[in-house]
Parts: sequence; C-alpha cells; structure tokens
Amino acid sequence: MKDKELSSINENLLEFTALFHSKVGKIFRTTDYKNYHCNKNQNRTIMILGRHKYLSPSTLGKYLGMRKGSLTTLIDSLIEKDLVSREIDSNDRRRYLLSLTQKGENYMQYQKSLFDDAMKVLFQNLNEEETKEFSKSIKNIVELMTKM
Repeated sequence: MKDKELSSINENLLEFTALFHSKVGKIFRTTDYKNYHCNKNQNRTIMILGRHKYLSPSTLGKYLGMRKGSLTTLIDSLIEKDLVSREIDSNDRRRYLLSLTQKGENYMQYQKSLFDDAMKVLFQNLNEEETKEFSKSIKNIVELMTKM
C-alpha cells in the first residue's frame, strides 16, 4: 500500500512542480524596480530572506537548490546592489548570516505587492470555498514537508 501511495505522491509532486513554475514561478522573473534589474533567483532570495530575516548562506542554498559557487555569485550580486548584507554570526564567528538591507526590505515589499496582485488574478476563477480549501491544503503540505 505504501509503495502505491509513494508512487502517487511522486506523480503529483512532479505535476505540482510543473504547474507551480508555469503559474506562480513567473511572478519571480525579472523586474525593474528602481533600476535594480533583479533576475528570478535574486527575487526568490529577497523573498526568502524577507521571510526569515537572517539565514546562513548554506541554508539559503538549500532553499534555492543552489550549489556554493553559484550561490556565492548570487549573494555577491545582491550585496553589490545594496539589497543584502553579510555579517559575522555573533554566536559563531566562523559563520556569516545574510539579511536584507533597508533597500532590500523596500524591494521585498514591492515584490510582495506584485505577488499579491498576481495571486488575485490567479485565484479569480476559484470561488471562496475553493480558495479556502487551497489555503488549507497548501498549509497542510508545508507542515508535513517541514516534518520530513
């Protein structure tokens, strides 16, 4: 029974990933806010850091699915744009923590407003009950995946 369920989960995750990228992922594509010209991974990084406040580069890399070399280039580009800062961890001087600068916070708020507007358009064809069900389901998925 478990093998059948796992196979079904695998198929649905693959379909979910494709649908997510085609319907939601486009929100993260290149935007031009005050001439920052951020790409998709830079936008995703800004949103992740905005949610978590402080992250180590290795944790950020896991969230983004990026390896160290590409991640370092990404972080450096955001520091150069003055959207992200890198500071020594006060609890462990061998580690660095990343956070948003004030400009990064402003950019994140701008991106969040674009995301909110896009979500309204995306959900306009669902009724209130379907929207509530989606919200409940995605919350449940996040909680379960956190346990894994």
